[in-house]
Amino acid sequence: MSSVCNKADAPQLDASSVTRIYDRVDAPIATGSAHFMRAGSELHLVHSDLELNDTRQAAVRVACAVAALDAALDEYETSHQVAKELGFYRLHDDRLREANSGEFRIRETLREAGNLGLLYLDEASAERTSRIFEEGGDEAAFTNFIAELRLLLEGLRAFDASAADENPVYWQHFGWKSITAFDQLRIYGQSLAVINIFGMTREPSSSVVS
Repeated sequence: MSSVCNKADAPQLDASSVTRIYDRVDAPIATGSAHFMRAGSELHLVHSDLELNDTRQAAVRVACAVAALDAALDEYETSHQVAKELGFYRLHDDRLREANSGEFRIRETLREAGNLGLLYLDEASAERTSRIFEEGGDEAAFTNFIAELRLLLEGLRAFDASAADENPVYWQHFGWKSITAFDQLRIYGQSLAVINIFGMTREPSSSVVS
């Protein structure tokens, strides 16, 4: 807490400067998210191939998913580096608190988004996301997303399609495990998007009933 309280006040930026900072941080995230969702499409379509016993095409899809996630990771890491260089995280955290009466209000934001059908997140996941934000802000939350993405990539790269061809059960298990891991990460990423967009635009007078 003392490290936070002892920080010097952030320099005041005009609206155009703030917009430029957000644009530079958001652009690679948008590109990364496009790659990320393309990878998800490939992993989900693996099941279509397995239903048709086309393991050759399934293996191609896994390779395509790895390539797409590699590209996504590059973009996300670029955004992360730019954000640190430009002081984006502190700027964004301050604006997020300002939009929520001086607090992050992560649980409330996620619950309200869920009530509107924007997101489905169980209580344990919402609590974990809230704790990450409270302890380290948007930087910690996005750093965690990148770390989880690296783990997903590591698991996909370790998959041996040739060995799976010798044991169809291995293919089936991989198919389910891969989309489960992807969907868990997608939901976490979606929750961050909800926090950073929906949480910034909530009407100040709105309230959330627990």
